[in-house]
Amino acid sequence: MLARFSRFVSVPRTFHKVQELLNGATIISMRKSLSVLTLGLLVLFAIGLMRTVTERGDFSTKNPGLAAVTAVAKKKDCALTPRPREFNAAPYYEGPLIDAHLHMPVSSSIVAAVGRRMGFEHMPSFGGTLTPDYLACLLKGEGIKQTIGFFLMTRFSLGAEVRTAANFQKNYPGLIAPFFMPGTNDTLRISTSTAKSTLQKNKGLFKGIGEIKMFDNGSIFRPVFLAHYDLAKEQKIPVMLHPFHEHKSEVIRLLERYPEVRFLFHGGDEREWIMEIIKRFPNSYRSIDDVFALYGWGPEHRDKKPSKEEFVAYFRGHFNTLLAKALAEWKPRIEAYPNRFMWGTDRWYDWHFDYEVGGLLTEFGRAFIGRLSPAVQEKFAYKNAERLLERR
Repeated sequence: MLARFSRFVSVPRTFHKVQELLNGATIISMRKSLSVLTLGLLVLFAIGLMRTVTERGDFSTKNPGLAAVTAVAKKKDCALTPRPREFNAAPYYEGPLIDAHLHMPVSSSIVAAVGRRMGFEHMPSFGGTLTPDYLACLLKGEGIKQTIGFFLMTRFSLGAEVRTAANFQKNYPGLIAPFFMPGTNDTLRISTSTAKSTLQKNKGLFKGIGEIKMFDNGSIFRPVFLAHYDLAKEQKIPVMLHPFHEHKSEVIRLLERYPEVRFLFHGGDEREWIMEIIKRFPNSYRSIDDVFALYGWGPEHRDKKPSKEEFVAYFRGHFNTLLAKALAEWKPRIEAYPNRFMWGTDRWYDWHFDYEVGGLLTEFGRAFIGRLSPAVQEKFAYKNAERLLERR
């Protein structure tokens, strides 16, 4: 395959061009242990040479909700009209929100293509109609004052991701609280020394580390993750962690080992034991962002997640049922520990940033918050997230 590929573009020239495109990315040397995925990356890089990093992609044709507000979103002072409410849930919270869990679109269409090949369906990149201006406009239109945004750092796009985070801080101060998200596997992940130097060189830019998730179901005590927990302790910033069901004992050990570090959990895989953690460890927090059925609602979505059209149809048809279920599970827990829970959406796929989808998620969140005790509503909506982000 590589020989056929070299007829069109030489490998050394490809390396040089990729570095130019991603500006600061690190290309690992080709060794015997070079994985099939990395070879696949080279092919994708070559394809990427025929496009710009900000290529249009499929947004304008497959997501009219994005294209419809493109002209408005190009203005920094945009005033995107919030979507009208579709449901009559009452009482209804209308105050500020902080989204405690949002995956930022990656800065390179090449990395997005690799992500999709690895199983991250619909992974978006900035470009076309999905621009930083559009995202800022969308969040403001939904009444979201700030978002904890996870910037996926890979050895192929580190410089570009850091610049995107910095540009958000420059152009939209305080709207995004950038978290430094390690690559999802050893092929993509930067070294711990590079992670440390990046945080030191960009002091104050990153407000936390995460999401950290063991996609291979490995231990949360792997050396690479321990190094990131140590960085969080040194920088006095929180860690966002997605544990699985079998990680209960390791989470307990982790919180005992790092009492100074605030850990924000989510995911749903720890539902059976998360309250034991919340009760026992004051440095543990949980975002409620897994109640929308955003990634599916049945066994048919175990391997293939729903499309926007499937989700919207299901969500509209089950809005009240989903709301009642979420309240039954989480309202007593939130009100028992009102300083430890926070709202989020867990947006990641391209259509999650659609105007219609965003409006539905926000309406559900406000309906949920409106049913909480009045004394708890603002804490859950944004104040707990503000406190989590304080350097201390």
